[in-house]
Amino acid sequence: MTSPTYTAITFAPVQGFIEKSRKLRDLYGSSYLLSFLSWAVCYRAQLDGYRVISPALIKVAQGLPNQIVIQGPFPEDHAREAFNAAWSIVVNTCREWIEQRVEAPYQWQRDWNHWANYAWEFFWVQGETGESISQVRQRLNAKKRPRGWTGVNWTGESSTLSGADAVAWPRLGAINPRNARYQEQKGEIQAFYQALGQHLESFLDPNEELSVPELVKRIVTHETVANTVIAAYEAHLENHLQASLEDQQKHDLIAIARELNPRTFRDLNRKRTAGNTEPKYWTGWFQGDGDGAGEYLKTLATDPDQEVDRLHHFSDTMRQWGLELKHRQGEILGGNGRMIYAGGDDFLGVLYRPNDQIQPTECWDFFRTFDSCIWRGLQKDGQPLPEKPIGVSVGFVWAAPNVPQRDVLQHCREAERSAKQQGKDRIAFRIVFNGGNTLEWACPWWALEAGHIDISQNQLRLDPEQAWLHFYNDVAALEARHGFGGKQDGPIDVAAGLFRIYFGATNPVIDYVHWWNPDPIQGAPTGRVGILGNPQRFGLTSVPGSFSDIPPERMLRVRRAFNQWVISLAKVGFHLCRPVRQPQPVAS
Repeated sequence: MTSPTYTAITFAPVQGFIEKSRKLRDLYGSSYLLSFLSWAVCYRAQLDGYRVISPALIKVAQGLPNQIVIQGPFPEDHAREAFNAAWSIVVNTCREWIEQRVEAPYQWQRDWNHWANYAWEFFWVQGETGESISQVRQRLNAKKRPRGWTGVNWTGESSTLSGADAVAWPRLGAINPRNARYQEQKGEIQAFYQALGQHLESFLDPNEELSVPELVKRIVTHETVANTVIAAYEAHLENHLQASLEDQQKHDLIAIARELNPRTFRDLNRKRTAGNTEPKYWTGWFQGDGDGAGEYLKTLATDPDQEVDRLHHFSDTMRQWGLELKHRQGEILGGNGRMIYAGGDDFLGVLYRPNDQIQPTECWDFFRTFDSCIWRGLQKDGQPLPEKPIGVSVGFVWAAPNVPQRDVLQHCREAERSAKQQGKDRIAFRIVFNGGNTLEWACPWWALEAGHIDISQNQLRLDPEQAWLHFYNDVAALEARHGFGGKQDGPIDVAAGLFRIYFGATNPVIDYVHWWNPDPIQGAPTGRVGILGNPQRFGLTSVPGSFSDIPPERMLRVRRAFNQWVISLAKVGFHLCRPVRQPQPVAS
């Protein structure tokens, strides 16, 4: 019997496409487009008679990840054609929709064509006979490393959002920069966006100036535009592939526009504009990713006969969880936020309340049960979802009102990365102030959920808010007097003693046995992670049995890390466990 061959496909840039966003609507638009492009490739593979192993549940386009594995020799030209056609239809439909509604001397089609042709890198690898899925995926990752970017050159004014690309306006690319008159050009751009904004309700601010991809992400969430895009895509299928979309597929592909209807969806105000007196609020943003998914997928290759079914089952498990999280977000988040996307083992959400200030304590309480109740305990119709074979790391950002959204998203990525680097299976809380200063503290889920980080157990018999204030002041005073050592390299008994005063004399969190992640065992769970994470971070080859097993030159780093963990807890906890005042309207 001939061994099957596998095809692996992906595209880039994904994170960069998401991060160039000013509004929640942009984030939704990014997620929608990424899922739509993945779905278009998977749909074409199915039409050609191939089985899509991963992602699973491709009938539901929402939340489809961009890592695709297909059983069989799915041709590169078919895959690339499906991808390019889907993106080109989106871009050209958005351009035509604008041209039909705003009268102007358009000379911008060349630049739109560039974005239709060069916005993405597309990667395709087909395995040899006998190669496992894991081996094919490894070759795909190797192919991605020597990137071959084609940048879109431009002249004129840059986008007010990212500043990385040109403003999309009717005479984009038609003006010689040597002869350009800035004020005249600026006036034409503003007049164009004001005219366009009249057709887009609240989708555009009058002084926004967006690039082509930024504008596409914004307006594709408008119901009229979304309907037009899907109609154009369906016409393409009928004309080129003699295929048609099912009603449920069409409904799913434009669901995002219905969800973001201006009459029911209120965006976040993260950009101060002239004359805008609307109050601005602190908001909570979180981004998460499954731990060790890549390592887990590699273990599937140890049993080639079961690899396909196990990979499909894993993808199905993660997709079911993501879809349930998205569908039940109102219940799960208590009406205090939105899930922006949940695809595979990745997710992004925001905690806020329209016209009101959500309190950081509410965010803190939400994450105290996130791992057990949402990641592992989410149910559907009263029945538990399939158990996940991986853990999760989350980066949570409590962002001040004037921090731009693109900066918030970058901090989310950094906080999530920090949680993984510190040992995985934990959450990293990060506070971002208006001036750009940050505070961060990471904690394993088990310590947070077991009630060990509960300051109401303090020996001073203070109420929690006062206890956090005292804890914060004590840490500040000790830091000023080098009580933790010159660079937090002093003895750990000061930090440990302070922790026990405020979190209970018998609190087990900081006992030495809970400092380290267990040594990994091939093919077996590693057990409960420690507050300091992997010993390898400190130059240790394995888990030391006691302090005496740590070489003196390594012990300095260990002491600093433990002391800093307690210091950061005091600072982050103080800000997250006290109320934030309701902001007042800004004077115009």
